Amino acid sequence: MGENVRIERGWIFVNGTRQDDGTIEIGTGGEMRFSPFEAMSQRQDTQITWGHILTASVQRLAFWRR
Repeated sequence: MGENVRIERGWIFVNGTRQDDGTIEIGTGGEMRFSPFEAMSQRQDTQITWGHILTASVQRLAFWRR
């Protein structure tokens, strides 16, 4: 699960693509980008944990405070 989700500069990147029916297929090599707010609604489909969302939120705060 760790290689499918990464966090950079307040964005959550997921290794996966959206299928025709709207679901997300994990591990396809595509890259999807979510803000912490968007990630809260996509958590079940993408294996994003609350820890990922919290980390991205803190990174965004630190980035915008500069």
